[in-house]
Amino acid sequence: MWKSEHIAALTQGELWGEAKAPLQGWSLDSRTIIPGQAFIALKGEHTDGHRYIKQAWEAGASVVLAELSGLQEFGLVNSDVPAGRAIVGVRNCMEALQQLAAAWCKKLNPQVVGITGSNGKTTTKDMVAAVLSAQYSTHKNQENYNNELGLPLTVLNAPADTEVMVLEMGMRGLGQIKALCDLCKPRIGIITNIGTTHLELLGTRENIARAKWELIDSLPREGIAREGIAILNAEDYFSGQKAAHSEVQKVFYGIKGQYGRPDIRGINVRAGSGLNTDFEVLAGEEKALVNLPLPGEHNVLNALAALAAGLKLGVSLEKGARALQELKLSKMRLEIVEGINHSIVINDVYNANPVSMQASLKVLAERGGEKTIAILGEMYELGESAVEGHREVGRAAASLGIKELITVGPLAKEIAWGAKISGFPPSKLHCCDSCEQAASQAQTLIEKFGPGTWLLIKGSRGMKMERVSQQLAAKKGINEK
Repeated sequence: MWKSEHIAALTQGELWGEAKAPLQGWSLDSRTIIPGQAFIALKGEHTDGHRYIKQAWEAGASVVLAELSGLQEFGLVNSDVPAGRAIVGVRNCMEALQQLAAAWCKKLNPQVVGITGSNGKTTTKDMVAAVLSAQYSTHKNQENYNNELGLPLTVLNAPADTEVMVLEMGMRGLGQIKALCDLCKPRIGIITNIGTTHLELLGTRENIARAKWELIDSLPREGIAREGIAILNAEDYFSGQKAAHSEVQKVFYGIKGQYGRPDIRGINVRAGSGLNTDFEVLAGEEKALVNLPLPGEHNVLNALAALAAGLKLGVSLEKGARALQELKLSKMRLEIVEGINHSIVINDVYNANPVSMQASLKVLAERGGEKTIAILGEMYELGESAVEGHREVGRAAASLGIKELITVGPLAKEIAWGAKISGFPPSKLHCCDSCEQAASQAQTLIEKFGPGTWLLIKGSRGMKMERVSQQLAAKKGINEK
């Protein structure tokens, strides 16, 4: 276990207070400090962690990592450090956090599985962690701690007995995934797909592919025990194209194999009881039946990626399939909630883009039959494709036979337009300006359809579509923050 003196040495920081103050875990939020944790006083856009150092002491922080300039600005001196505690002053807290995470990862020396993609990263992360936890001490990102701040914090909070780390990697530009890989050194890289999310930031889908592929380019090329392995979606065009020019060891997963020959394949995919999906998985001579507690072919693909990672680390298909049957997902992703008047709410509000919207609409149509209501908010970061991306979702809603469509926000009116020009009855389209208005409209429709109505609620994170879910849930309090 590291002590304050180790933190100072690793960061070349200035140590005040107790040299051997022990620490157990790290936090960026003084309000969530557990006694014995280290508090990192980061400067953010809206606040400055140096303001809350005293609150962190009061909550039981054993060590504070702070910037020397911030300590000076807020007048903190050596004498302010409580007995038995320590401050490590550094030039830049973000850089120090990343240095410490890299050092801790090197000390633990785990197998690292990196995951990125335009859709399904977090669900795939949860699935991979579930499969590998069947055989190894496994650590993963909480929620979406997947950026230059969240990933190193995830690594630092890995227990000392960690054998495998499963790390989701997000990005907003070129070079960012490479920087994360430099920190944690993944041996296995999974790309779920390469779509249009972040088009507004990166300009072209080719640039998005380049940014995602930094994970594959960062995999090791030498050493049999640690040779890099790329696990790729055989149904994804750009993954197939990029793989053709890569020398790293590749494993394809898929159902149809549109752009690659699947090494691990799902067959006989069918809707099971409730929201479950049953399918068989084949890999060489191995075969297993999977009862996945999630709906949709897209989740079958995510499960195949997880099973592929398991196979590469010695987890049999049978053992992996049993682990997936007990899967627990991160919140606000395809959560099934009992709604008012005995309706069923698919609470899928964490984020959205055209591909994930269409996948969730397919689930709604498959499960809801003649009583389906889609409540869809705006999708962000689509750049010049924003209008067409929304209309594409509307066309999908029409082709799938969704019975009522409610949109939220000005841009989401393009979803309604796409549905209308594809034959969706205008009387079944409802464009709302707010989540509250959408919830009210949905309540009216639920009363019309009666018990057994299925609703999908989805939109980009910034839309806060959980406000609709909260109004329609039979038991209030869902996802309230």
